[in-house]
Amino acid sequence: MCKKIAICATESSPTSPVDERFGRCACFMIWDPDTKSYDALSNSGTEAAHGAGTGATQALIQRNVGIVISQRVGPKAFVALEQAGIKILIGVTGKTVESALLSYQAGELQELLAPNN
Repeated sequence: MCKKIAICATESSPTSPVDERFGRCACFMIWDPDTKSYDALSNSGTEAAHGAGTGATQALIQRNVGIVISQRVGPKAFVALEQAGIKILIGVTGKTVESALLSYQAGELQELLAPNN
């Protein structure tokens, strides 16, 4: 079973723009490479006073996510993702969820190696 890919999105559709914020994105579009389909996961962290990124990380761990595609990840979320073994990829400014996935599949995204938000 392959690990799933979570793409931060502004809405729950593959044609939605990528939301550049990890912990406070509106939702995650989760791509399952086994079924070749998306599943939308609403992000409850958008209204959190603090801990939005760590809460989002827990929800992604429960869904067997191995890669997050975002643009900005804060320090606490970065540590939580790193400890969970979830790789963070960036390079998706101005893309839709679908085009971000295509960029990932083409090997065009870069790994985030330190928090950047």
